Amino acid sequence: MLRRLPIYLLLDCSESMAGDPLKAVETGVMSMISTLRKNPHALETAFLSVLTFDAKARVAAPLTELISFTMPKLTFRPGTSLGAALDLLREQMAKEIVLNTKEVKGDFKPLVFILTDGQPTDAWSEAAARLRSSSAIKATIYAIGCGDEVDFETLSKIAHYCLHTDDLTKEALGSVFAWVSASVGSRSTRPEVEGEGEVQDIPLKPGLKLIDIKNPPKFTGQNKRVYLHVLCSKTHKPFLIRYQLLPNSPNYGIKDILIVSDDFLSEGALKSPPIDANRLGGMPVCPHCGALGWFQCTCGTLNCINLEKSKNNIVTCANCHQLGRLAAAAGAFNVDGSVG
Repeated sequence: MLRRLPIYLLLDCSESMAGDPLKAVETGVMSMISTLRKNPHALETAFLSVLTFDAKARVAAPLTELISFTMPKLTFRPGTSLGAALDLLREQMAKEIVLNTKEVKGDFKPLVFILTDGQPTDAWSEAAARLRSSSAIKATIYAIGCGDEVDFETLSKIAHYCLHTDDLTKEALGSVFAWVSASVGSRSTRPEVEGEGEVQDIPLKPGLKLIDIKNPPKFTGQNKRVYLHVLCSKTHKPFLIRYQLLPNSPNYGIKDILIVSDDFLSEGALKSPPIDANRLGGMPVCPHCGALGWFQCTCGTLNCINLEKSKNNIVTCANCHQLGRLAAAAGAFNVDGSVG
């Protein structure tokens, strides 16, 4: 019976990963697969699974032999439900991994790689405890944090090893997955070794550094990004405005504006603390109709300001359809963003 080396990739697909970062992750995973397929040891033993997490956790690809694995298309949604991903990992391992018995040697000890650029938005500690208490299956877990908003205090309580790369560029994530490829390749040559520290030391790629999990960097908790979900007043289609904290300032500037799927908010979004709209600089352009700016309805929905549809500054909310007169707020007002 073939003894497999199970590899699980847990990929953060929150809205902060939208655009180039998510494309870079896809490219990095495909490059990793290509590299491992050239390694006869990995080709013989490695089986790969991809789990994604945003507002929910999903099985993007079940455990599949390396030669037959096809990289799934990654899509982004609000939220970073790492706790749900850990629960899903535990469930998938229980279903997919063959355990040792008196008659049969089961699969080798699994490797888990978590890639995230933020902090969990759900009850991760309970899920981590459930994973640790699952005595039948023990995996070696690596957590790789990307960017400047990673909560390593949390990740150090989940993973056996934590690594950090400063940004989410194609080059940075390429280094991450090159290192993952080397780690899996090394393990595939000696998969029978047991114990938490069994993976050989692999030289870190440029831009990747090891975090001391006994003394991880303190997480400030400051939101460096704000995400606004807006409906087009003309087409009623959603889009996303992403703001980034400006250097040496308490205010935010527009990072980019993205069209999202019609069901983008079908599973809801986790709200961030309301933020003073005066701290959000720049004039966003609706990607659907070209309207400038946005207004907030009394129902809380954000809409683009489509003056072509309005008369005498009367606007209609694309969500609740109530009419209202467009007017500047008297002083500061708060707007709800979401956690990405």
